[in-house]
Amino acid sequence: MYENDNGVIPKRTLCNLLEKKGFKVFSEFDMRECYVVDGKVYSGCGVCLSDFDVAFHMNADEQSPYQADILLALQDSGVNVVNNCESFFKCRDKFRANQLLRQHGVRVPEAALLGPTVVADVVNGLFRKWGQLVYKPRSGHGAVGVMRFSDAEQFLDFIQATQHFIHDYYVEQYIDFGDVDCRVEIFNGEVMGGYSREKKHSFKTNISAGGKMMPRRLGDEVDIALKAAQVLGVNGTIIDMVKSRVDDQFYVLEVNPLLGIFVESAMRAGTKMPDTLPDAAYSYDNLKLASIVNYIDNLPLSRHAQYISKGAL
Repeated sequence: MYENDNGVIPKRTLCNLLEKKGFKVFSEFDMRECYVVDGKVYSGCGVCLSDFDVAFHMNADEQSPYQADILLALQDSGVNVVNNCESFFKCRDKFRANQLLRQHGVRVPEAALLGPTVVADVVNGLFRKWGQLVYKPRSGHGAVGVMRFSDAEQFLDFIQATQHFIHDYYVEQYIDFGDVDCRVEIFNGEVMGGYSREKKHSFKTNISAGGKMMPRRLGDEVDIALKAAQVLGVNGTIIDMVKSRVDDQFYVLEVNPLLGIFVESAMRAGTKMPDTLPDAAYSYDNLKLASIVNYIDNLPLSRHAQYISKGAL
């Protein structure tokens, strides 16, 4: 889990709540230091993680292909992973998520996946149709690497300059949404809360781009968020949406593969979000922590039950 910007606080709270329920909790490990021997996953210090019943993970900053392999190996060895690997990887791939959501009737931006040898006529056609497009790294987060283009020639130059290390280009139609977005947080099919972020960047609302947290009264966007989470089968998530100025409709921009139970602690740290109100409840972290503990406590006993009554990573 996150430990930066006061992230250690919700992590410690979650561990304490689980221990009060009778769980044996092991949390001091880094997936980047884990290894697999004969189908079992071990921490860097040699603890067999495959002997536990549940693994809860929430750390976008340390994601890597190797960590993804470790996560999948944990699930393959019989550990109940939350979020499970199937939904986690669907959400992480922005192209695939957009495809699945569209196929199930969730409103998303028009999108395209282009190869590095795409012909200019295709790119010109997208700009004629959309006006502007947004390039998104398929598995990134925090809007890092997200770029907006309003000129086909400029985008073709970008492809030419990067095609030796970028193997495909996922792009979406730019949705003009004004100054604020909408984020709905969900765990186990229930809405935990929601908030908005006001943009300081020309089109990004992300905190990493200077966005400002704002309380929000949720309305019609709740049903959209619940359906998006259901389509991708994700347990804990943040659904990012914007309301188009053109047709006044909500569009789902991203279904995050991780829940956020660090926002309020991060605000109190005063580093990434200095302009926010530190006492405002934006994401209802205590509710989410209690829901996670209740969910884990009600999971069916695993094959380890005869050895360990309860175990959680």
